[in-house]
Amino acid sequence: MSLLKQYNQIYVASIAMTYTRTMSVIGTIYEDVTTDVAGKIGYWQWHVTLVSTTLMVLPMFNQYEDMFLLKPSEVYCVLPNEYEIINSSLCVLTIANNGTEEFKCNKWHLKLMWIVWIKKTWLVFCDKKLKLLSTAIISRFGLVFGFIIYGLVSDSFGRKTAITFDVFAELILGLVMTFCDSEGWFRLIAFLKSLLGSANFYMGLILICEIASNSWRSWLCIIVMFPRLLALLCMVPLANSAPNTETYSFIACIYAVLCLIVIRWSPESPQWLLHNRKIQVAEKVLAKAAQTNSIKLCNDFKIRPVNNRAYDCLDETTTCVGMLSTYNIRMIFLLSALFWILYYFLWSQIYVRMYSEEDINYLLLEVFCIVSVFGCLTKFTSAKLTLRYLLLVHIVITGLFTAGVTFLCKGPLRSFLSSIALASGILAHALILNITPRFFAINIRATVVGCCHATGQLGSIVSYLLFLFRPINDVTLVSIELTVMTILIGLCITFPDVDDRELPDVMEDMDYFSELSKPLRWVTQKTNSPSIEELQLRVYSFGSVEPNTSQSLLDETRPAAKPIGYIRLWKILRNHVRRKLSRQINPE
Repeated sequence: MSLLKQYNQIYVASIAMTYTRTMSVIGTIYEDVTTDVAGKIGYWQWHVTLVSTTLMVLPMFNQYEDMFLLKPSEVYCVLPNEYEIINSSLCVLTIANNGTEEFKCNKWHLKLMWIVWIKKTWLVFCDKKLKLLSTAIISRFGLVFGFIIYGLVSDSFGRKTAITFDVFAELILGLVMTFCDSEGWFRLIAFLKSLLGSANFYMGLILICEIASNSWRSWLCIIVMFPRLLALLCMVPLANSAPNTETYSFIACIYAVLCLIVIRWSPESPQWLLHNRKIQVAEKVLAKAAQTNSIKLCNDFKIRPVNNRAYDCLDETTTCVGMLSTYNIRMIFLLSALFWILYYFLWSQIYVRMYSEEDINYLLLEVFCIVSVFGCLTKFTSAKLTLRYLLLVHIVITGLFTAGVTFLCKGPLRSFLSSIALASGILAHALILNITPRFFAINIRATVVGCCHATGQLGSIVSYLLFLFRPINDVTLVSIELTVMTILIGLCITFPDVDDRELPDVMEDMDYFSELSKPLRWVTQKTNSPSIEELQLRVYSFGSVEPNTSQSLLDETRPAAKPIGYIRLWKILRNHVRRKLSRQINPE
């Protein structure tokens, strides 16, 4: 009996070594425990996708970030009875008083939801263009801070917590904004609405990334981000098609009530729960997921870390200093943030020019057709090209055609180039949203993705200011756009591939992301009659074997990760130059 026990321990140790030795070369991909329990795709994954997509519609109602592109409609100045009105417009009255005099209108009537008339004593559209721009910039600065704050909240308290708080904020502040009748309060609430309503810009994408299998992640992300992409194209036309901005805000409040009902079916991310030591809660979420997908689990279903090293990963510190102290992690973060700020600068150039100068209602159908054609071509070429190279192609198309639009005068050719640049930019945006969350570890994922979104908003603000104030001529602006495009191309080449790769769990996985696969960290007890290998792993994981059996594995050291970026090329070039110089100084 003792010999059998020793044999069991040796066998367990050998299997544990298979799963806990240093990361393997890319090729052996381990699915996350969510996929291991609930399957690659099923009703539960589609259910979470539908709920996340529904919640991602809310940002479509944040029209204040582009306030200077909106136009008033169905708002009427209240005409005074004591004067003879010669002419009237939305903001100015011309009256007969021993000649003609102009007075600013100070009262307006508008129809809320096509039903109720309400009175306003201040109207944002009667401010100067500069004040409209300031409202848009204030709103975008609210997004900058909101993205970062919600990222920290999500990584600390969970994805669902951030989403729930966002929906409540959208409902309350949307109601206040609808009936706001003061300039100062209007701008303050616009800032707060952007600040507190920014989680659903990207939180649904993070949730779906963490519950999807490697093979389905890209497709489910595309479905969830569809409202976001639609908002990029249609938010300004939709807001302008509403009777007034108050009606549009009130529709957002009604939709927020629907989201409060839907959010109860949104699960917490099992991966976040596991890596924050809430293993029992994760077991309940995954047990319900397996039941929804008609997968039978035993009554004693459990999830445990595979060994002591996996337990140690749960104690990983996620401070900014710790994140920036490792070269590869620092480079991925800085390159991603730089990419977002430059891309949004380039995208905003074509976006603001098209929506302020063109008849967008006529061009929308053309843009949708081009997006469909480009989307089909992207799907066919995805069998040969990875996501980052597809992104590179669309960056080149967007950059070249944006520069062409800047250089040309108004005309049919310029309108056609605008449509192509906007369509390709939409697909580039989809690829960026698909790629970025996959670089980062679980406990910093939302924070870093939020920082990337925040830097993108800064790029848009700079682009808007350049377009509206025109401090430089068109030739210089074209040069800047082409330079930005070139830098973005270089960044695309630098990024590691994410296609069919598992998400990194901890920052160590990020360090080795471009060369190694992460090790197996979790095992599950799913059935009463498991395979021999699963039984041995279960025995080892659940503590039935003395920890000394594989203690040598804990002391195992891993070689340093290969640096990403152009540092290797720089070292080769530097060594080549040194050899040349040494030969010139010391000829044989």
